[in-house]
Amino acid sequence: RFQATSSDAWVVSRSLGNAASQFFLASLIMATAFSITRTAAAVSSASRRVTSVRAAVKPSAKATMRPINDRRRRVAHFAGRDSCRAVVAGATGSADDLLVDDEAGLLDFVANDVDCIVMDCDGVLWQGDTLLPGVRESIQLLREMGKRLVFVTNNSNKSRRQYVHKFEKLGIFVEKEEVFSAAFAAAAYLKTQKFAKKAMVIGGQGIVDELNEMYLEVDPGVFNAVQCTEMDWEELDIDPDCGAVIVGQDTSFTYAKLAYASLAIQRGAVFVATNPDAGDAIGPGLMPGAGAIVASVEKASGVSPEIYAGKPSAFLLELLKGNHVDMARTLVVGDRLDTDITFGRAGGAGATVLTLSGVCGLEDVDAAMEEGGDIPDHIVQSLPHMLGLNPEDAAAIEFVEDDQEDDREGDNTASRDDLDDYLDDEGFADDDDMLFDSVDDQEARDAFGGRI
Repeated sequence: RFQATSSDAWVVSRSLGNAASQFFLASLIMATAFSITRTAAAVSSASRRVTSVRAAVKPSAKATMRPINDRRRRVAHFAGRDSCRAVVAGATGSADDLLVDDEAGLLDFVANDVDCIVMDCDGVLWQGDTLLPGVRESIQLLREMGKRLVFVTNNSNKSRRQYVHKFEKLGIFVEKEEVFSAAFAAAAYLKTQKFAKKAMVIGGQGIVDELNEMYLEVDPGVFNAVQCTEMDWEELDIDPDCGAVIVGQDTSFTYAKLAYASLAIQRGAVFVATNPDAGDAIGPGLMPGAGAIVASVEKASGVSPEIYAGKPSAFLLELLKGNHVDMARTLVVGDRLDTDITFGRAGGAGATVLTLSGVCGLEDVDAAMEEGGDIPDHIVQSLPHMLGLNPEDAAAIEFVEDDQEDDREGDNTASRDDLDDYLDDEGFADDDDMLFDSVDDQEARDAFGGRI
């Protein structure tokens, strides 16, 4: 790309003379205009593709359910859980048979047969604090289609209020009532049991905050003590009012916490686990999750958890149903077989979708088939692919919408370089791999007589 400033042009003008300067400035203007036109063409092409997706679903937003003999997407009718699973198991020999490779994804299916989408967060919407490409546009599209969205996460480090804040930081606006976390479920479970004692917490601040919201007292245990020697153990003083131990993911987990929790449970405290997830796919590999810590407490105390409050528990399912979620018309989307897909199956969800953007892959589905485990009805690369969106197109539209807002506020219009940088930050390939619509590209060239 050719770039020059006005001061560069003035220096060249003094050096080359008036005639050469005019030629140079004309070339500069032409190159700059073509760059802007080419950028607009690329974004216009992406915009048309996303707009066409929206246009395709709006006429059918109130369509009735499809006849039972329509199998265009393997399990395109919301049959009962057992019959639906039988169709999948009987028609597939490997995970590849469940992989949706249609460019339209499951868009028509979602538009016609789904009222509510229950979505996992880690591995579906984001990884750690990084929003996955195209997610913001996907959620916006589902909102426009009039779908009810419920975000169910087994991550107990944050409360529902904190998750609302995290969504907002990522440019997505949700209501607290749309979020169901394992921390909330654990606190709600104790509340439904008319629990009136203290609860010791191994886990994040989210659990403590949810307990506080329900006016349940927290036993600080050993605070942040690290070690527990034999002498410490012999003198360990358990609060006699400690009636429960809630265990989730704890990034500050210590031997002292393990000792206090295990002894409290041995003395009769209720053992509540937030979720069984062994880890989350973040960065270089699986980061240890709540399941790993729960297993250590279970081994140390010799007692199994009374309940796993998060997915795939029946208790969490009842919380959802209590919020008027009709599971028969609900699509469950997640990245794990043992929690998300099992949760959807157990709850009689209309259909389940596994995304390959998180923990589980095709080989895990193959293994589940061989072992008779729970398998999804459909497999997609990501949430945007499920809706027929190209994640890169969606990211480009997000960039343009943000740029238009900046322009209204008086900021400079973004250049093609800015778009490339934005897409790089979103995790897409560099501009050498960025494909443009050939018709748009030719139109841009023709606008300058084919001279560039």
